[in-house]
Amino acid sequence: MDSLQSMISDPAFFIISAIAIAGALGVILERNIIRAGFSLIICFSGVAGIYFALRAPFVGASQILIYAVGITLIIIFALMLTNIKQGMPKLPGEGGKNILSAVIATGIFITFSYVLTRNEWFEIEGFTCPKNTEVIGLKLLGTYALPFELISVLLLAALIGAVVIAKKDKKNV
Repeated sequence: MDSLQSMISDPAFFIISAIAIAGALGVILERNIIRAGFSLIICFSGVAGIYFALRAPFVGASQILIYAVGITLIIIFALMLTNIKQGMPKLPGEGGKNILSAVIATGIFITFSYVLTRNEWFEIEGFTCPKNTEVIGLKLLGTYALPFELISVLLLAALIGAVVIAKKDKKNV
């Protein structure tokens, strides 16, 4: 509980949280889908900063590598390849749904905030956590090295195939 309280009282926590929230708001409010994708990178980077502040460097680095860089850039590449020129039409009743969504999200935020700040966290005596990073690294570079590399080649082939298919469609139009 002391480490959580010390982290919350640190001004850097609020700066990192503000970056994550600003990125999330950019994703929600931005009309340009490419800028919204880059706002997603900022949001994921802010979340990774919070993981680093919680002294979980492996989870923070994984957040940056997998989400902030990998997933978001794949989304941005897909959006650039599809070449969307028209915006989404406004649907009737959309404003009411946005207000309802905001009320639900605020309720969830208040509930989580209450639980996280009022709960008495405890530690299990005698429990030692294994070095997860070391175990994962040894498995990925040892036992599962070949499947890990095959998956990366498969993903690269899928990305190249998507580019080829997108380029063929543009020539026929």
